[in-house]
Amino acid sequence: MKIVVVGAGIIGMATSYHLKRIAPSAEVVVVDMMAGAGMGDTGRSAAAFRTIFTSRLNRLLAKTTIDFYKSVQRGGRNLSMRFVGYLFLAGEAEASSLKPVVSELKAMGLSIDFVDPPRGVRAKVTDDEEAREMGLYDVETGVLIRDAGILDPEKVLRYYEEQFMQMGGRAVYGVKMTGLIARPKKPLGIPGEPFAWQDYEIGGVVTSAGDIEADAVVLATGAWTGDLAATLGYGLPLRPRKRQVFAVKAEGELRSMLYDDSLTGEGSMPFLILPHGIYVRPEPDEGNFWIGLADRRAYGFEDIGVEEGLWRYGIYPVLSKYIPAFEGRSPHNAWHGYYDENVVDEVAIVDRLADGLYVAAGTSGSGIMKADAIARVAAALVLGEGKAELFGGVEIPADALAKNRCLEPERLVL
Repeated sequence: MKIVVVGAGIIGMATSYHLKRIAPSAEVVVVDMMAGAGMGDTGRSAAAFRTIFTSRLNRLLAKTTIDFYKSVQRGGRNLSMRFVGYLFLAGEAEASSLKPVVSELKAMGLSIDFVDPPRGVRAKVTDDEEAREMGLYDVETGVLIRDAGILDPEKVLRYYEEQFMQMGGRAVYGVKMTGLIARPKKPLGIPGEPFAWQDYEIGGVVTSAGDIEADAVVLATGAWTGDLAATLGYGLPLRPRKRQVFAVKAEGELRSMLYDDSLTGEGSMPFLILPHGIYVRPEPDEGNFWIGLADRRAYGFEDIGVEEGLWRYGIYPVLSKYIPAFEGRSPHNAWHGYYDENVVDEVAIVDRLADGLYVAAGTSGSGIMKADAIARVAAALVLGEGKAELFGGVEIPADALAKNRCLEPERLVL
């Protein structure tokens, strides 16, 4: 069996690895338009993770993936994983709505607690006239998820790539997919087949370097998947959503804040989520903060790059009110990428689109934290297995992430 995986980001490379792991005799080829693996959105991720969700499926996808990464790191492969935790700062209304959810999760034995805001955070901002004019509100409490943290996405990706290549996998970089090879199941030998009335199957991909024939094709093309699938004749609810990250050096008071591990003991402050969606991600190995905002904007690809105005007018005014030590600070670096957002329920789609054609995309910002589980589901589906075995032996149906599904709504939205 020959399988082509289009896309060498974290989902594509992890899927390729699991295909070879489950079916060592299969010929698996990864194709990517970039010059190497992980050069698209994987390398531009904020690379944070959490394992606690109210949805059982979300918990399984995240928990088994993070447990796999832990096993890799314990085996001697440094992925720069730190369980610094997620700390969500909530106002009075948010705290009230979260209380029953937190109680429910605690009753399940999960490590989530209400805690006081950490040192360096100004909880009462409504004393400030400017903050009131901005519509900012006071922080009532913090919600701390302990089984959460940060890692290095490139190190995770390299692990999958190296293991895949050692098992005999092949990667072709700098080659763009431009179409699919479609074949009639009952060929008549007439030029132009398959016609609209003929049953067909996908027999490979057309690329800028020539055709590659295959028994199965997997689209793991991240933010490009929605548009790509549409050009091929398949409709998916996936859209690219821009994300931007700004790096600020931790100097003076900020340095003390960065390395304050009093809440988790992991050598760093938690991944902090401020009111209005601004997140402050510690990067202790570099002595930096990575700061971003999950702002709602038009879907689609933009060519304007990083927007300095987002920092100046969208992030900095709020950030400096809640954390005064950021006053007068500016980023020394910034980058942008895209989420491949599933606009229906923000959970990945792993499905068969046609005979021989599969998709694994729509991770909606959770690609790193769920990649291993998503890849195992994709590999099982492609190989015709009824169930996918996640890390630790948990089994779920191979069609659990099909595009036409009814999932339990997620209520712990941070």
